[in-house]
Amino acid sequence: INTNSSFCQSDMTNAANLLEEIKGMDVRVHEAIPKYVEKLEDLDTKIKAYHSMDAIWKRFLQTKEVDQEELEGVKGAKSVCEKRTLAKYSYMTAYGHFCRGDIAKAKDILENRTLRLTEKTSLRVKDVEGLGEEVASMKALFQNMSKLDAAWNTYMRTDVSPGFDGELPLFPCNPTLSMKELLLKGAVDVCNLGPSTLAKIEELQAASSVKPDKEVAKKIKALEAAINKNEDNLAVLNKAWAAFIPNSEMIGRRSYGYEYCTKEPLIRAYIMDGFANVCGMAEEMLDEIDALQSKEMTELEDITMMKINELSELSQQYQIDKVKIEDLWEKFVAQGDVLSEDYDLVHDYCDNVHQVKYYLIEGLSGSCEQGPQYLEEIEEIQATYEFTFLEDVDCRIQKLRIKVWECRHQALSKLARLEAPDAYEGRLAELMEKYEMGERPEVCSSNE
Repeated sequence: INTNSSFCQSDMTNAANLLEEIKGMDVRVHEAIPKYVEKLEDLDTKIKAYHSMDAIWKRFLQTKEVDQEELEGVKGAKSVCEKRTLAKYSYMTAYGHFCRGDIAKAKDILENRTLRLTEKTSLRVKDVEGLGEEVASMKALFQNMSKLDAAWNTYMRTDVSPGFDGELPLFPCNPTLSMKELLLKGAVDVCNLGPSTLAKIEELQAASSVKPDKEVAKKIKALEAAINKNEDNLAVLNKAWAAFIPNSEMIGRRSYGYEYCTKEPLIRAYIMDGFANVCGMAEEMLDEIDALQSKEMTELEDITMMKINELSELSQQYQIDKVKIEDLWEKFVAQGDVLSEDYDLVHDYCDNVHQVKYYLIEGLSGSCEQGPQYLEEIEEIQATYEFTFLEDVDCRIQKLRIKVWECRHQALSKLARLEAPDAYEGRLAELMEKYEMGERPEVCSSNE
């Protein structure tokens, strides 16, 4: 009775000493007491179970591996009164179920056996070497499972990760829950966390014999695809950028987008778009670049800075050209549609009105040979964009039509006199009909 009491109270030294005394007695004494031999054998079995379980436990702390058959083979392990043995057995049993993927069973055993022993009896986790750390890890895992499950269910339902701000303890034998945690974190920030979380997942897969379930496997593929997409996007941009650099011109159709993991590729996309459409997008793209750099200044490569500066200079030059054509137009109108001074204008303008003003200055100031070309350009703009000009511009378009008509009429008159000096009027009428001259355009009311 004393030996059993010492054993149940985990006083193994005293229990061992008392057992030795008992075994030193004459066997006939044991046999003379009813059921004594059976009780002694049962106690001996339980003490052996204690030592067997202790050896398994020490190995478990080193390997983190559980052989359930070995545990079940320890006779008397489930029924001993010694609480440390029961705690070791129950925890390793829970661990084994977790490793085999039966998480619900593992949770039930931990909470209803191991934790009851260590929280509702005289036994404390510190009384068993290594048990405190093990129980704390598994307990924390199960405490965070509801939060993990909620985030995972949202991810599966919406395909949008809500992230996960917790950190689960890792159990390498079954890393499914840790994989879910990593996937939630990687998917919410593919650029910064995606590659590292995927690498960790691959390490866990290699170290575990447990295959990811269908949901986890699906999301692993989705994370891989997202990372590959980012890499593909960058490769497409880099190819376009390399072709763009020599002459600041886009080669072929635009194939890149605006989704990149770092700022510089996005800035390069803005630069190329700005150059591709200086009139429509240069200022907007430069503003986008300024906004990005204002939030957080990033040191850019020299070639990127050079192209930003070139685009800025080009955009500024377009603004200068705009002011210049307006100033010259005012002088042109004020001087009766002529210019008394030499001028130097660019040929292309962003604004169609400025472009038409340039054509009018050139057409009305130039020779008869130049007029038709500029008139055609103006009429093409009108037909393409379907808008009307202000009266000062519209009347000068009409004036250019009259000039072109008069130049053609003068040329046909000369030709008629050469071809039919005696029938000039008739020949001129024929030539005008042949070349579809029509009536002389009416003078604009403001020019009369």
